[in-house]
Amino acid sequence: MKKTLLSIFSVMTLVMGMTSCNKDAKEENYGFTASMEAVTDEDGKTYIDGVNVNWENGDQVAIYGSTGCGIFTAVPHNDNLTIADLTNGSANPGEADYSSFYPVSISNSKHQFTMPAVQTTTDGQLKYFPMYAESDTKDLLYKNLLGALKIHLTSATLPAVKAVEITTPGFIINGTYTAKMYGAAPTMRLDANGTSTTRLECETALSIANGRDFFIAMPHATYTALQINVYDEDNNVIATKTLKAGKSIQIHRSQVTNINLSL
Repeated sequence: MKKTLLSIFSVMTLVMGMTSCNKDAKEENYGFTASMEAVTDEDGKTYIDGVNVNWENGDQVAIYGSTGCGIFTAVPHNDNLTIADLTNGSANPGEADYSSFYPVSISNSKHQFTMPAVQTTTDGQLKYFPMYAESDTKDLLYKNLLGALKIHLTSATLPAVKAVEITTPGFIINGTYTAKMYGAAPTMRLDANGTSTTRLECETALSIANGRDFFIAMPHATYTALQINVYDEDNNVIATKTLKAGKSIQIHRSQVTNINLSL
């Protein structure tokens, strides 16, 4: 998925997610299609291609039905990359009602997923924005489960950034959740293993001399306490910022909230 917004989750999480679905050698098409809702910024402006969500060839989802789960691969429509055919199913999930998670790495069961405490990125941008769909037909509309915090870092003197970590005392921001549709939007209920710290790790250290955006996916909430730690490639803390007393940060589902830090 090209959301040039979101994070690649760890290989361990990917393996955990795939074990919950039946991945047989036989691959077939079962007529599923996928579409997705837009992501907006703080002012409600819809992001366009380059900072938005588009299906990419090879994106995979887990679809649950009456008889089980299959892993399906997205083939985007050339004229509209927000719509894709879901092909090469690893197993027939059976009849409706259907539920589905993207990416497949977060999927645990028909209504349960795990948001990891470590997100990774190659360029600071978020790559995979977790989504969920429920449908009584094979046309699946994926809804964003989370919002995102965009941290813009600038410094002419600090070394390149290898990781950005956020801690939200009193608030759980990752763990295992149950997802269900409530009207037009999904809801999340924390089940287990939640922590208040999420870390975004870069595959290579990234310079912030000219400014750079780092995106971290977070649950919808109003956060009244927030600490940001910035790390270099030797895992040393090179900067720390905390939310001022009396201030708050609002993260809305399917929306990006911006923080600008000149370090």
